[in-house]
Amino acid sequence: MDTMKNGFWKVFFYEWKTIIKKPSIILWTLGVPLAIFILYAAIFGDGVLRELPIAVLDEDKTSLSRELIRQINANSTLDFTKEVNTEGEGLKQIQTSDVFGLVIIPDNFKKDISRGKNVNVVLYVNNDYMTPAGLINKGFNTVVGNFSASAKVNVIMKRGSSSLQAKNAVQPVIMRSHTLFNPFLNYAYYLCLSLFPMTLQLTVMITTLYLLGSILKYNKGTDLYQLSGNNVFFAFFGKILPYTIIFSLLTILMVAYLFGYLGIPINTSVVNVYILTLILIIVYQLMAVFFVTISKDFRSLCAMGGGYSSLAYSFSGYTFPQEGMPTAIMIMDSIFPFASYSRALTNIAVKGMPITESLPYLIGFGVFALIGLLSLKKFSYQLQKGGYHDK
Repeated sequence: MDTMKNGFWKVFFYEWKTIIKKPSIILWTLGVPLAIFILYAAIFGDGVLRELPIAVLDEDKTSLSRELIRQINANSTLDFTKEVNTEGEGLKQIQTSDVFGLVIIPDNFKKDISRGKNVNVVLYVNNDYMTPAGLINKGFNTVVGNFSASAKVNVIMKRGSSSLQAKNAVQPVIMRSHTLFNPFLNYAYYLCLSLFPMTLQLTVMITTLYLLGSILKYNKGTDLYQLSGNNVFFAFFGKILPYTIIFSLLTILMVAYLFGYLGIPINTSVVNVYILTLILIIVYQLMAVFFVTISKDFRSLCAMGGGYSSLAYSFSGYTFPQEGMPTAIMIMDSIFPFASYSRALTNIAVKGMPITESLPYLIGFGVFALIGLLSLKKFSYQLQKGGYHDK
């Protein structure tokens, strides 16, 4: 028993010595993820897109049309950067991506409004850029809706009605909208909460695949197996535990940035988020063993394991709701641990739901971990053989 325990620590400390001797390992396990984190932080630092450039064609050129332009330009999302003389000129500005949208105020704008006639103010948007287009539509509709209501109130008041009567006539039903969980409509809160863990799981998976696969590629399995005291559990866990510790430190930095510096609202303890992410790390390390045992060589291992982890975000349902996916895709969605993690994280941290509500996802973690643990038996045979091929 003492020999077996010594085997674990021999592998564990040997791996730390390897990490210290090879700065490239630290660069990959800490430097690269941190660089990507910084990149995401720079891209989504503002959180909300503001002052999106749009063009305007004012065919009326009256005080009322200029007032509408002023109100649209006052919206923090919109910014009139160009004034065009024709509709064709404005559409060309959109096609060349100089602006994201074009607003056209028709002739007789002021005259028709004063007569109580309906007026069409046209908005063109470049929907190739879906996020800016959606924000421009929302900002434009808000401003024009308020402007239209104000104009109708003035027309009704001119007919002898009081201000209250005019307002009730224009908007007899008042809608109150309450945005849950991300009321700030902050893209940093929405995207960073998934992109940072996605980067982490990719790093964990690729690192573990390389660690285990390179042992078999260079026929060093026998050396590791003997160093561990002929125990595959000590060989595996002694090998990956130093990296688990490194990734744990990276997780602390990630959680501190997301919920501390960035200020994402959280409805649970940060400890719960840390524990959940640590479970994700361990699950992916165990899943790496499964891919090692089903691969015939190092090249196919990298292709299968890397592809598996990189596809996780697409099938996680984070940017597209799972309920809208075809049945076949929903089934595929369940084979990625990251999908379980992202939903559990949303339920626990963002929505503040009890952990029991995320029990199916936690059970999913257990299934993935069990697959990895069961794969250790075949991994033991591979280590004893030395590598993918006999020496």
